Amino acid sequence: MTDGPVTPPPAPPLPPASSSNLITRAINILTKPTAEWRVADAEATSVGRLIGGYAVILALIAPIAMLIGAFIGGVFAYRVDVGMLIKLLLVVYVISLATPVLLGFIIDALTTNLGGTKNSVQAMKLAVYSGTAFWVAAIILILPDLWWLWLVLGVGYGGYLLWVGLPILLRVPADKAPIFAGAAVGIWAVLFIILQQIGWRIIFAVPSVPAAVYM
Repeated sequence: MTDGPVTPPPAPPLPPASSSNLITRAINILTKPTAEWRVADAEATSVGRLIGGYAVILALIAPIAMLIGAFIGGVFAYRVDVGMLIKLLLVVYVISLATPVLLGFIIDALTTNLGGTKNSVQAMKLAVYSGTAFWVAAIILILPDLWWLWLVLGVGYGGYLLWVGLPILLRVPADKAPIFAGAAVGIWAVLFIILQQIGWRIIFAVPSVPAAVYM
Protein backbone atom coordinates (compact mmCIF):
# COMPACT_ATOMS: atom_id res chain seq x y z
CA MET A 1 0.00 0.00 0.00
CA THR A 2 1.16 3.50 -0.80
CA ASP A 3 -0.34 6.78 0.25
CA GLY A 4 -1.44 9.47 -2.19
CA PRO A 5 -3.01 9.37 -5.61
CA VAL A 6 -2.02 6.62 -7.99
CA THR A 7 -0.75 7.78 -11.36
CA PRO A 8 -2.64 5.92 -14.10
CA PRO A 9 -0.56 4.11 -16.71
CA PRO A 10 -0.05 5.95 -19.98
CA ALA A 11 -2.67 5.34 -22.64
CA PRO A 12 -1.60 2.86 -25.32
CA PRO A 13 -0.63 4.45 -28.63
CA LEU A 14 -3.28 4.63 -31.29
CA PRO A 15 -2.90 1.98 -33.97
CA PRO A 16 -1.53 3.21 -37.28
CA ALA A 17 -4.04 4.00 -39.99
CA SER A 18 -4.14 1.73 -43.01
CA SER A 19 -5.68 2.02 -46.45
CA SER A 20 -7.84 -1.02 -45.79
CA ASN A 21 -9.25 0.53 -42.61
CA LEU A 22 -9.94 3.77 -44.45
CA ILE A 23 -11.71 2.03 -47.33
CA THR A 24 -13.73 -0.13 -44.95
CA ARG A 25 -14.79 2.92 -42.94
CA ALA A 26 -15.76 4.81 -46.09
CA ILE A 27 -17.83 1.93 -47.47
CA ASN A 28 -19.52 1.20 -44.17
CA ILE A 29 -20.40 4.80 -43.34
CA LEU A 30 -22.02 5.16 -46.76
CA THR A 31 -23.88 1.84 -46.83
CA LYS A 32 -24.74 1.09 -43.19
CA PRO A 33 -24.30 4.37 -41.30
CA THR A 34 -26.17 3.53 -38.09
CA ALA A 35 -24.03 0.48 -37.35
CA GLU A 36 -20.82 2.24 -38.39
CA TRP A 37 -21.55 5.31 -36.27
CA ARG A 38 -21.78 3.03 -33.24
CA VAL A 39 -18.40 1.54 -34.10
CA ALA A 40 -16.88 5.00 -34.59
CA ASP A 41 -18.42 6.24 -31.35
CA ALA A 42 -16.40 3.75 -29.33
CA GLU A 43 -13.09 4.36 -31.08
CA ALA A 44 -10.23 6.24 -29.43
CA THR A 45 -8.74 8.81 -31.80
CA SER A 46 -7.85 12.51 -32.02
CA VAL A 47 -8.79 15.51 -34.11
CA GLY A 48 -5.36 15.46 -35.76
CA ARG A 49 -5.63 11.80 -36.61
CA LEU A 50 -9.10 12.23 -38.09
CA ILE A 51 -7.86 15.01 -40.33
CA GLY A 52 -4.43 13.62 -41.19
CA GLY A 53 -5.36 9.96 -41.46
CA TYR A 54 -8.71 10.25 -43.19
CA ALA A 55 -9.72 13.70 -44.43
CA VAL A 56 -6.48 14.63 -46.22
CA ILE A 57 -6.58 11.34 -48.13
CA LEU A 58 -10.20 11.29 -49.26
CA ALA A 59 -10.05 14.98 -50.14
CA LEU A 60 -7.67 14.00 -52.96
CA ILE A 61 -10.59 12.49 -54.90
CA ALA A 62 -11.74 15.93 -56.08
CA PRO A 63 -8.50 17.16 -57.73
CA ILE A 64 -7.76 13.70 -59.14
CA ALA A 65 -11.22 13.51 -60.70
CA MET A 66 -10.78 17.01 -62.12
CA LEU A 67 -7.40 16.09 -63.59
CA ILE A 68 -8.90 13.00 -65.23
CA GLY A 69 -11.66 15.17 -66.60
CA ALA A 70 -9.05 17.52 -68.05
CA PHE A 71 -7.45 14.66 -69.97
CA ILE A 72 -10.77 13.22 -71.13
CA GLY A 73 -12.01 16.63 -72.23
CA GLY A 74 -8.87 17.31 -74.23
CA VAL A 75 -7.94 20.41 -72.23
CA PHE A 76 -4.25 19.91 -72.90
CA ALA A 77 -4.86 19.67 -76.64
CA TYR A 78 -5.96 23.31 -76.52
CA ARG A 79 -2.74 24.34 -74.77
CA VAL A 80 -4.42 25.42 -71.58
CA ASP A 81 -1.95 26.98 -69.17
CA VAL A 82 -0.61 24.08 -67.10
CA GLY A 83 0.30 26.41 -64.26
CA MET A 84 -3.29 27.63 -64.08
CA LEU A 85 -4.55 24.06 -64.04
CA ILE A 86 -2.22 23.18 -61.17
CA LYS A 87 -3.46 26.18 -59.18
CA LEU A 88 -7.03 25.17 -59.92
CA LEU A 89 -6.39 21.63 -58.67
CA LEU A 90 -4.84 23.08 -55.51
CA VAL A 91 -7.87 25.28 -54.90
CA VAL A 92 -10.22 22.36 -55.40
CA TYR A 93 -8.21 20.27 -52.94
CA VAL A 94 -8.31 23.01 -50.31
CA ILE A 95 -12.07 23.38 -50.76
CA SER A 96 -12.53 19.63 -50.60
CA LEU A 97 -10.47 19.26 -47.43
CA ALA A 98 -11.37 22.42 -45.54
CA THR A 99 -15.15 22.35 -45.90
CA PRO A 100 -15.88 19.26 -43.74
CA VAL A 101 -13.01 20.05 -41.34
CA LEU A 102 -14.26 23.58 -40.65
CA LEU A 103 -17.74 22.14 -40.26
CA GLY A 104 -16.39 19.90 -37.50
CA PHE A 105 -15.24 22.88 -35.45
CA ILE A 106 -18.57 24.64 -35.99
CA ILE A 107 -20.54 21.55 -34.96
CA ASP A 108 -18.48 21.39 -31.78
CA ALA A 109 -19.35 25.02 -31.00
CA LEU A 110 -23.07 24.44 -31.61
CA THR A 111 -23.49 21.15 -29.76
CA THR A 112 -24.43 22.40 -26.31
CA ASN A 113 -26.94 24.87 -27.76
CA LEU A 114 -28.92 21.96 -29.17
CA GLY A 115 -28.80 19.71 -26.16
CA GLY A 116 -25.84 17.58 -27.16
CA THR A 117 -22.70 16.64 -25.26
CA LYS A 118 -19.75 18.84 -26.22
CA ASN A 119 -16.76 16.81 -27.37
CA SER A 120 -14.34 18.13 -29.99
CA VAL A 121 -13.18 14.68 -31.10
CA GLN A 122 -16.71 13.36 -31.48
CA ALA A 123 -17.74 16.49 -33.39
CA MET A 124 -14.83 16.06 -35.79
CA LYS A 125 -15.68 12.37 -36.20
CA LEU A 126 -19.18 13.38 -37.18
CA ALA A 127 -18.06 15.99 -39.71
CA VAL A 128 -15.19 14.03 -41.22
CA TYR A 129 -16.99 10.72 -41.58
CA SER A 130 -20.11 12.47 -42.91
CA GLY A 131 -17.73 14.21 -45.29
CA THR A 132 -17.12 10.82 -46.90
CA ALA A 133 -20.24 11.41 -49.01
CA PHE A 134 -18.90 14.83 -50.05
CA TRP A 135 -15.52 13.44 -51.05
CA VAL A 136 -16.85 10.42 -52.91
CA ALA A 137 -19.37 12.60 -54.76
CA ALA A 138 -16.41 14.63 -56.08
CA ILE A 139 -15.91 11.85 -58.64
CA ILE A 140 -18.48 13.82 -60.66
CA LEU A 141 -15.73 16.37 -61.41
CA ILE A 142 -14.61 14.00 -64.16
CA LEU A 143 -17.53 15.66 -65.96
CA PRO A 144 -16.81 19.32 -65.16
CA ASP A 145 -20.09 20.66 -66.54
CA LEU A 146 -21.85 18.75 -63.76
CA TRP A 147 -19.67 20.14 -60.95
CA TRP A 148 -22.76 21.41 -59.10
CA LEU A 149 -23.76 17.77 -58.45
CA TRP A 150 -20.71 17.55 -56.19
CA LEU A 151 -22.36 20.00 -53.82
CA VAL A 152 -25.91 18.65 -54.19
CA LEU A 153 -25.11 14.94 -53.84
CA GLY A 154 -22.22 15.27 -51.40
CA VAL A 155 -23.83 17.68 -48.97
CA GLY A 156 -27.26 16.09 -49.40
CA TYR A 157 -26.20 12.58 -48.44
CA GLY A 158 -23.67 13.96 -45.99
CA GLY A 159 -26.54 15.72 -44.23
CA TYR A 160 -28.36 12.41 -43.91
CA LEU A 161 -25.26 10.83 -42.39
CA LEU A 162 -25.04 13.73 -39.94
CA TRP A 163 -28.66 13.27 -38.93
CA VAL A 164 -28.10 9.57 -38.25
CA GLY A 165 -24.88 10.17 -36.33
CA LEU A 166 -25.86 13.11 -34.14
CA PRO A 167 -27.74 11.14 -31.45
CA ILE A 168 -24.99 8.49 -31.36
CA LEU A 169 -21.84 10.59 -31.28
CA LEU A 170 -23.00 13.81 -29.63
CA ARG A 171 -26.03 12.51 -27.72
CA VAL A 172 -28.27 15.07 -29.40
CA PRO A 173 -31.95 14.38 -28.52
CA ALA A 174 -33.83 12.73 -31.38
CA ASP A 175 -36.30 15.60 -31.67
CA LYS A 176 -33.47 18.12 -32.13
CA ALA A 177 -31.34 16.04 -34.51
CA PRO A 178 -33.24 17.14 -37.67
CA ILE A 179 -32.84 20.82 -36.71
CA PHE A 180 -29.14 20.34 -36.00
CA ALA A 181 -28.60 18.37 -39.23
CA GLY A 182 -30.49 20.98 -41.26
CA ALA A 183 -28.40 23.79 -39.80
CA ALA A 184 -25.22 21.81 -40.46
CA VAL A 185 -26.19 21.25 -44.11
CA GLY A 186 -26.81 24.96 -44.56
CA ILE A 187 -23.47 25.83 -42.98
CA TRP A 188 -21.76 23.17 -45.10
CA ALA A 189 -23.11 24.70 -48.33
CA VAL A 190 -22.20 28.23 -47.24
CA LEU A 191 -18.66 27.15 -46.33
CA PHE A 192 -18.28 25.57 -49.77
CA ILE A 193 -19.38 28.74 -51.54
CA ILE A 194 -17.24 31.03 -49.37
CA LEU A 195 -14.12 28.90 -49.81
CA GLN A 196 -14.72 28.69 -53.54
CA GLN A 197 -14.97 32.46 -53.88
CA ILE A 198 -11.93 33.08 -51.67
CA GLY A 199 -9.94 30.55 -53.69
CA TRP A 200 -10.74 32.16 -57.00
CA ARG A 201 -10.04 35.69 -55.81
CA ILE A 202 -6.88 35.14 -53.79
CA ILE A 203 -5.09 32.40 -55.71
CA PHE A 204 -6.16 33.39 -59.19
CA ALA A 205 -6.49 37.13 -58.50
CA VAL A 206 -9.53 37.28 -60.79
CA PRO A 207 -13.26 37.57 -60.01
CA SER A 208 -13.97 34.03 -61.12
CA VAL A 209 -12.61 31.15 -63.16
CA PRO A 210 -14.12 31.00 -66.65
CA ALA A 211 -16.85 28.40 -66.82
CA ALA A 212 -15.27 27.01 -69.97
CA VAL A 213 -12.33 25.82 -67.90
CA TYR A 214 -13.85 24.37 -64.74
CA MET A 215 -16.58 25.21 -62.25
